[in-house]
Amino acid sequence: MKPGDRVIWLHSPRRSFLTGWRLQRIPGVIEQVYRNFIRIRVRLEGREKLVNVRRDNVLSDEDC
Repeated sequence: MKPGDRVIWLHSPRRSFLTGWRLQRIPGVIEQVYRNFIRIRVRLEGREKLVNVRRDNVLSDEDC
């Protein structure tokens, strides 16, 4: 993964999906890659945001 790649962020809006909340698949673009997490640009609730996510919570656009 490198900056500029498109990814799908697997996000649970309230609590963990293990407790019954549904997962959202939110498309985003990688801004910066760190050792333990990735910073991606996503559009949430009508606004564009930068979010830090763990690497295991994203799928590359090629995997989908």
